[in-house]
Amino acid sequence: MKKLIIFDFDGTLADTSPGIQHCYNATAVAMGYEPYTKREDFFGVIGGSLEHGFMKLWPDMSSEEVSRAVTEYRERYASEGILLPAPLYPGMKSTLEVLKEKQFKLAVATLKHRRFIHHMMENLQIDAWFDAVCAYQNGESKRDLLEEACRLTDVSVQESVLVGDSAFDGEGARAFGMEFIAALYGWGFRKEEDAEPYDPVFCLHQPEDLLLINM
Repeated sequence: MKKLIIFDFDGTLADTSPGIQHCYNATAVAMGYEPYTKREDFFGVIGGSLEHGFMKLWPDMSSEEVSRAVTEYRERYASEGILLPAPLYPGMKSTLEVLKEKQFKLAVATLKHRRFIHHMMENLQIDAWFDAVCAYQNGESKRDLLEEACRLTDVSVQESVLVGDSAFDGEGARAFGMEFIAALYGWGFRKEEDAEPYDPVFCLHQPEDLLLINM
């Protein structure tokens, strides 16, 4: 039986793409690079580290430029990106309510920086439902954040499961030996075949599907 359900944030709990796309493009343009205008350009980018995103979108950037871009992105996100819409996915709020009624512990493990995540969860009015919020601060991997979530909630890895929408989530769960549920509605996996390399125990086509799983 599972006691703890850990959620990724970007592309799993909330669609944070407007602010993320804006800040990626505005940062790159300020550095002399062309922006990406199509939605599909950001599949496989949102939800991962900023370093990965800049290197994937603008492979001609030097390592020094990537480091500078990450710093400038975070400053721009704090003043501009955070003001853009970042709604919960349809059905997510009611799903979280039911999970809490069923006495599950809930946590977030996200590569979004810690300086943003608490404010965003407060705005979405879901912060009180989560027993732990673990976010990037100083080089943490997804695996590190999963380990932190288990420690803070005092729940073993065997009694926990990660819900995420991307390869970063699947890889993190595998590295920590945690079961993985793949969300297909976000910005990473687009179909079940995309998630297969990470051996998900279930694939979600919508948040409410989580309530169909016997955990």
